[in-house]
Amino acid sequence: MAIGRLAIVLTVSAWAVYVAFTIEQQFIEGKADSARLVIEAIVYLLLITGLATSAMAYLITRIGFFYRSRAHTRAPRAVLDAFFDQPAAPVTVLVPSYQEDERVIRTTLLSAALQEYPALDVVLLIDDPQNPTTSRARALLEDARALPGAIMAELAVPAGRFREASEAFERAVAGGAGRATTADDVRELAGHYRFAVEWLHDLGARHEVIDHTDVFFVDHVLGALAADLDTVGEALAGAAEAGAVLPGERLLQLHRRLTATFGARVSSFERKRYRSLSHEPNKAMNLNSYIGLMGGSYREVRTPVGTALVRSAAHLADLTVHDPEYVLTLDADSMLLPEYAARIVHLMSQSAHSRVAVAQTPYSSFPGAATRLERISGASTDLQHIVHQGMTQYDATFWVGANAVLRKRALDDIVEVDYDGDFEIRRYIQDRTVIEDTESTIDLGVHGWSLLNYPERLAYSATPPDFGSLCIQRQRWANGGLLILSKLREQVRARRTRGERNRFGELFLRVNYMASIFWSSVCLVVMLFYPFNAELLNPLLLLVSVPYFLMMAGDLRATGYRRTDVLRIYGFNLILLPVNLSGSFASILQLITGEKSAFKRTPKVRNRTTAGAVFLLAPLALIGFSAYTVVVDIQAQHWGHLVFAALNTALAMYAMVAFVGLGNTAVDLWVHLRDWLYRPVEPRRQPRADGGSRPSGAHRAVQPRPAGPAPAADWASVLHYGLPEAQGAVAVGPAGATEPDGVLVPAPRPAPSDEPDDSAVVAAFRDFIFFTVFQPIVDLATGEAVGYEALCRFADGRAPQDRLDAANDRGIGADLDGALLRASLAAAVSLPEGVWVSVNVSPALWGSPRELFSIVSRSACPVVLESGTSTGESDVSPGDLPVGVRVALEHPLVGYDSFRWVDERRPAFLKLGRETTAGIEHDAARRALLGALVPFAEERGCRVVASGVETAAERDALRESGVQLGQGFFLGLPAPARVLDRPAPGLVEAAPTR
Repeated sequence: MAIGRLAIVLTVSAWAVYVAFTIEQQFIEGKADSARLVIEAIVYLLLITGLATSAMAYLITRIGFFYRSRAHTRAPRAVLDAFFDQPAAPVTVLVPSYQEDERVIRTTLLSAALQEYPALDVVLLIDDPQNPTTSRARALLEDARALPGAIMAELAVPAGRFREASEAFERAVAGGAGRATTADDVRELAGHYRFAVEWLHDLGARHEVIDHTDVFFVDHVLGALAADLDTVGEALAGAAEAGAVLPGERLLQLHRRLTATFGARVSSFERKRYRSLSHEPNKAMNLNSYIGLMGGSYREVRTPVGTALVRSAAHLADLTVHDPEYVLTLDADSMLLPEYAARIVHLMSQSAHSRVAVAQTPYSSFPGAATRLERISGASTDLQHIVHQGMTQYDATFWVGANAVLRKRALDDIVEVDYDGDFEIRRYIQDRTVIEDTESTIDLGVHGWSLLNYPERLAYSATPPDFGSLCIQRQRWANGGLLILSKLREQVRARRTRGERNRFGELFLRVNYMASIFWSSVCLVVMLFYPFNAELLNPLLLLVSVPYFLMMAGDLRATGYRRTDVLRIYGFNLILLPVNLSGSFASILQLITGEKSAFKRTPKVRNRTTAGAVFLLAPLALIGFSAYTVVVDIQAQHWGHLVFAALNTALAMYAMVAFVGLGNTAVDLWVHLRDWLYRPVEPRRQPRADGGSRPSGAHRAVQPRPAGPAPAADWASVLHYGLPEAQGAVAVGPAGATEPDGVLVPAPRPAPSDEPDDSAVVAAFRDFIFFTVFQPIVDLATGEAVGYEALCRFADGRAPQDRLDAANDRGIGADLDGALLRASLAAAVSLPEGVWVSVNVSPALWGSPRELFSIVSRSACPVVLESGTSTGESDVSPGDLPVGVRVALEHPLVGYDSFRWVDERRPAFLKLGRETTAGIEHDAARRALLGALVPFAEERGCRVVASGVETAAERDALRESGVQLGQGFFLGLPAPARVLDRPAPGLVEAAPTR
């Protein structure tokens, strides 16, 4: 620590002296006697300051690391066992995976499942495409799906044994009999520990060892756990031999430890199976999709656009997701040491850390890398572990996404809710940038939460084994920091509002973490390529940089590397300059255009990944230019700059040879040249012999069509299900018939003579495929659904009114209106008995009452026609309505006009909009008007319906005002008719607020 402080003092002093000397020399003495030389001097001072700032940040954080390491006290094992005497806080481990090798996922899942934690669920979030197009992708998906079951079957043997032993001991000692413990109890428990050790050794012996990650898993995950349990077992055996008897409470703790270690539940989940979840191609939304389901029960509902998850009562659910207190996120190529969960959760459960949202141990690299590039990349990762630990000393911790324990309550504080149609999309972890964990760190700080790094190495992660995959990873790391930087101001303002102090050290380290990749890369590139005035070079510059490199060399030695690796890391960073600049410029481009950068996953394959042509040519250009600079410096006798240029040339050349390889470089450049020169043309698909097209689903059986002309499709069928020829749909049957997927098929109707033929229908309505959902209208007193409003949703996700406007522009708006109404009434056949269906009617349909009444008269359930106050329904007398058909008048805001419209129109229902219900619990005037309107309307045979009810407070205020019927997201979400075959209260209780 003393040497570290001296390095900081020396760096600051050397920088200050250099700046003072240069100002005096260039500006006071006047050596900068032209505008160009003045600008060069100023820019050079800024460059040196930027690089010195990054060096200072490293030196400061390593001092913080020493402070934290010195103050850290490890909780004894007995303290952890006593902590778990109380019911443990549930933890769910989420492992996002995308086309990972089965061997990689297996070690990750096992390292998570073998955590010494008593209430653990491990969920593999499989993000592979649902319909793989290659045999390899199909095999990866099948392996991933089968893996959780295989692991559960493997764990069942020790888990069952230890569970039975623990329950038997608890009944005998802690039960009603309450007998005293004996030496035999100790001896029996020692035998269970020996069995656990043997089982772990057998598992390690059966594990296929291919590379150093497998060696680490066998030695440091299975081996460490086995050694720990073996030590306890030997101690128990020794106590039994000596005739010692341990207290029953301690023996029960040791029984429970075995049960907890082998009792994890392992399962999988695939968000891409469900249309109701986000399919954004990034890790953040894979995690968000599952976290958003926590604490709910869901039914799988098949819709024309895919399967959806709809909230339901627990006893009707196909899927129930527990709501844990903590969420542990773990990358699919990472591993946890056995005590990770126990120690982190124990830490977060202490009162001193009640406002800690994220606790983690920044990951380290797996030791024993086989390639030079992987070893040097791992060295930089291990240095970052020191940096992140030191940042915690100054409250500048960042969430590093490879592993972390997240407090679910903190995630609920920062959640953002969007909607994709009627499907709720919840964002806990931001995906605006490709470094989602960094942005979420700032969001948590804005809401008053803190983060903490546990001062031990308890998690390890793989580093890319080749230059191509490393480029993808480092480009992603460099992209986003500049975008998030502005959010830091929000955190500063939020802290001031709460009366908290903003520390300079925290702000300095956060800004450096998010922006230093950009400014350091720019500074270095400018210094490499621009021929600055030679007089700006000074031996003092060595004193600015040498302490930084000396301290880094010492840290490398302390973490198991060689001191000379500091030069290799410098060369490594030289050839990564174009990668870092590419990521930074992508961030700036997103800032200008607002278009989100594409998320690129780091490839984890055994074969080498081809590196981008720019990332190969740019380092070669740097080497060539540096070599040219050496020649120029020799001719001009610029000996100081010559040393700098020669060092860069030698180290960059070494890095290209050692980390990329000349052969690999040539092969990758040839691949890019070949792809640029030769682009193969894919052959056109030959039409099938029968003239049809391939079915859309691989698992759908399409019945052969009978000879003769195909049956004519009616309007509703074409719009509701798309084009039968294009989608492999079966022919439309009689009313109530269903397709193989269980979706209701509306009945065909004879086409009037003035309607277009089938080919015209197909051409006109190709862009207007839709499906129907129903939202309950409930009795506010009982929660029972008395009716349902039919809502049409278009398959392209656009708003219904937008599609109707587009149809009007094409001259087919009235036809589309009629088709929507027919499809809604046809789908309403599946609604529960005894309810009515409410449908929206456009002015065009009100203007054609004969067509309108022809459609609604065929409905199998009572119909309510909804219209606005300005539509043509006023021209239709109640006596003209078909039997079982009533009218609802839509009037958004309660007011004096509401009384006039009810008195003049005499509708069966008056439907008030969100303008009335929003915040009504705080508006006495609105409640008074509503309290007068309800009895006035009832005297005239009209019932008031409040729509847009989104909170319990709004529901209660409406009920107190006399309103009997309500509709809204709080009372029930829109869902297809097939899921609405149970009473509504189950939906009402489970439905979330908007």
